[in-house]
Amino acid sequence: MRALGGIDPGAYLRAFVLLVRNPQIVLAPLLAAVVNVLLGMLAPGDSAGFIGSANAGIAGLVAQLVASFGLAVALIVADGAWRRGRGSFDDAWDNARRRAGDILMAALGFNFVVYVAGLIGGFVGNAGTIVMSLVATYFFIYTLPAAAFGGVPGVAALQVSLERARSSVPPTLLVTVVYVGATLLLPILIFALVEPLVLAALGSIGPHAASPFVLDVVPRLVEAFISALVSGYVALVLAKTYADISYGRRY
Repeated sequence: MRALGGIDPGAYLRAFVLLVRNPQIVLAPLLAAVVNVLLGMLAPGDSAGFIGSANAGIAGLVAQLVASFGLAVALIVADGAWRRGRGSFDDAWDNARRRAGDILMAALGFNFVVYVAGLIGGFVGNAGTIVMSLVATYFFIYTLPAAAFGGVPGVAALQVSLERARSSVPPTLLVTVVYVGATLLLPILIFALVEPLVLAALGSIGPHAASPFVLDVVPRLVEAFISALVSGYVALVLAKTYADISYGRRY
């Protein structure tokens, strides 16, 4: 399909095919989502005051870094899938481990910039928070790809992302819309449709399956799987867009 304004529309369709052929893209985001489910269950939820806020802040930061590292591994697998038709999870995991410091610093920088942008926007209300967070996401959306497989060290990936976003507006705008919609909205919508079916299935199995613990854990794991599946698709389109605007369209 012919590129329009730097956008490769066909890539968004081919990404579905690649995801089916390379389910291993989902593994790292799934592992990260399960880890965050466990952290959420273990984190103290009844603390009040400063201690409670500090615990919540630290838990939130750890959850963001875990999710970002999972996405980074998925980006490396996705880049291999675009190049060779099949990505290797083992190779991607080894590469991510070697670049763990750069990936985590880039993830920390990205999340911090988006957070600060939201705080600044908050001075004019909730709408300002949303708008400024979206603007920051647009300009720094390539931070993780740059650090994961682009060879850019640490927080320098923020500058690279800014340059790429400014030079390639249409593809960056589209991939930002997909990123935000897929990671923030789509899992919620899908889970809202699936949750009643999951709970009904658990209730039909028997009293053990309908225990409070099971009714709490299983829906969380289902939500984690949905988020990981969506993250796999996001990794494919984000890796392709970054590679296209950085190195030229080669596949």
